[in-house]
Formats: sequence, C-alpha cells, structure tokens
Amino acid sequence: MLLADWIRQDMAEVSTILDALPNEAAETALAAILNASRIFVVGQGRSGLILRMFAMRLMQIGLQTHVAGDATTPAIAPGDLLIALSGSGRTEGVTNIAAKARSYGAQVLAITTNATSPLAQTADQLVLFPAESVKVNLAAATRLPLANALEQAMAIYLDCLGAMLAERRGQDNAAMMRRHANLE
Repeated sequence: MLLADWIRQDMAEVSTILDALPNEAAETALAAILNASRIFVVGQGRSGLILRMFAMRLMQIGLQTHVAGDATTPAIAPGDLLIALSGSGRTEGVTNIAAKARSYGAQVLAITTNATSPLAQTADQLVLFPAESVKVNLAAATRLPLANALEQAMAIYLDCLGAMLAERRGQDNAAMMRRHANLE
C-alpha cells in the first residue's frame, strides 16, 4: 500500500470510532471537569502522552491541572477529578491510581473501551469508546499497528472536549495564549 492508502485507512478507522460516540460522551466529561476543583490525569504509554496534551490544553483554558506522578503534582483531595485513560481498562498503573484517587475522596472519570474492566468499575463517570483494544483482543479489526486508530480517536475526542470547554468558559485564543508556555 502507498502512503495515501494508509492515510485513507487510518482516517476511515478513526472516523468509524468517533462517529459512534454519543454526545453523552462529551457531556459526561464536560460536567465532571467543570464541577471539579482541580483536574488530575493519568495514563500509561501513548494514552499517557495523549492525556498530557489534554492537561496542557486544560491549563491553557484556565483550569488547575496536574499529571499524576509528576514531581510537582500536589495531593489529590475531595472535590478533585482524576481523568484516567486506558484502552483496555486493565492497565495496572492506571487502575491502581484510580483506586487511590477514590480512596482520597476524588471523583474518577474513566475513558476506556471496556465497560467491565477494573478501571470502569472504579469510575464515578465513564466514557465508553466504541472500539476494541488490542490488549483485550489481538484480532481486533484494524490494519493499523496495535491501538493506533483508537489512540488517535481518543486524542481527537479530547481535543474536541478542550474546544468545547474553552467555548463554555469564554476562553478565546488570546486568553489562552496568555497562559501558553513562554519558557520555550
């Protein structure tokens, strides 16, 4: 296959996932984020990188946001929200931190493909992605490596959530740019 063929295949797979997401997938997350005192995020591997991008956007929107495990991350507390992302819902580091966040009185918003997973069972709110994780099913219908389409769909979903949050909080590019990193 040529590059253009791979791109079309990638876009088709990502679109299939995103088109199947109900609007409630956004509203559930938006309500949890807007009601939180502070937001913490946790994910491993590529999921963790996707959440770091989202945490950056939340900070630029003006929300107090932290990445679990970073040296400068404060203690989580009641009123806070942990957003936990794991395609399989079984990533041990993510599920352990989600359980710990709950034990400290924080709310947990889980984003996963697996409604019966340990992560989903720990969550107060659940965004269920209509896709399979290759960690759960190695024969998942995809031509892309591992969970590539799922990860890209999750990144686009979170980017769209960021845009929706910015709009709801009245944050335009100028306001967000004032919070953009300047030690570059």
